[in-house]
Amino acid sequence: MKIGVMTRWNMFSGQSSHAEPIGHAWLEMGHELKVFAPKGLDMALLYRPDEPFVHRCFVQDVWGQRENKDYFFDPKPYLEEDYEIFLMEMAYLMPMPEMLEIFPQIRKKAKTVLVVHETGLPPDPNWYKFEWDAIVCFDERYKAFMSQAYPEENIEIIPYPCHPPLHGDKKQARISLSLPLDKRIVFAYGFNIIQNHVELFPVMEKLSKAYPLLLFLLTHHDWTKVEPKPGFLMLRDEMPVNEKLYNYLHACDAYVNYVGGSEYKIQGVGVSSSVAACLGAGRPVLVPSYCNFFDLSGKEVIKYHSAQDLEQKLRDVFENAEYVRESLAAAEEYASKNAGSVIAKQFIELFNKVLGKSLHPARASLP
Repeated sequence: MKIGVMTRWNMFSGQSSHAEPIGHAWLEMGHELKVFAPKGLDMALLYRPDEPFVHRCFVQDVWGQRENKDYFFDPKPYLEEDYEIFLMEMAYLMPMPEMLEIFPQIRKKAKTVLVVHETGLPPDPNWYKFEWDAIVCFDERYKAFMSQAYPEENIEIIPYPCHPPLHGDKKQARISLSLPLDKRIVFAYGFNIIQNHVELFPVMEKLSKAYPLLLFLLTHHDWTKVEPKPGFLMLRDEMPVNEKLYNYLHACDAYVNYVGGSEYKIQGVGVSSSVAACLGAGRPVLVPSYCNFFDLSGKEVIKYHSAQDLEQKLRDVFENAEYVRESLAAAEEYASKNAGSVIAKQFIELFNKVLGKSLHPARASLP
């Protein structure tokens, strides 16, 4: 099968984290892949060189880039490359006016599939002008708002992909990363992570009185302004991916995904790409119950309700409580069931369905 995908690629982003494991699985299955990816300001997010099948052919329509003198859109790769499936990830961030111009030509040679990363129905009327043979949602929450605009028979639920289970030795991981062997390590990574996790310092201060403790944060953001640095804090300027990320996870005792304060809510729905990436590492994953990135998560994550509750949950992790062991087992099962290779096969089944014309293309019913 020949597949074209319009998405972020080799970048720190939810789109990229979704597309890459699936795309590489397709290649291993023997399918052909072409990727149409953005450049511009996004290039600062790149973490590895592009493969030969990647075209950097547009500037993503966010952050006011359309007004930037370097804004561009190159239609040639879309029109000249050979593909029978065209998959778009998060249409709302794509250069929609330019895409609408060439979309009829794309539809002449390929079936079109949308992957919905949007948190709700976008206000831009251009978003509703595209005609899709199938629409992919991560779960029922996404399907609920998408079915307000598109026929349900065109909407398919395919979960967000996880890194498959991969276990590692804690001691060896710490030695390879020059981390202390005699401390409990609470690990976190990501953008804006320091300003978020400063709120956790009082929790870590209390825990450090009961356990030799290290709060280990990885980020590209400027951390030199964190003064004075608590004795339990270690910072590194890095954003690890794939095997390097799992080496860090194997070195830690727990991974904490901390988002905002107890009133934090995104508008609409969301899925955490970081949690999906970390579930297969065999380490407890702690997430806030008040953030709707984790609304559908079950035992595979450990939910905390406040900073005080997080303190107790970390104590339970350090003491290997029974529910912590149950969470690890559930996480491994979930990561296996939703590994990138498994999700890739579900997409191929959908592609075969639309290529077989068992679904009729659908345009949004909203203006």
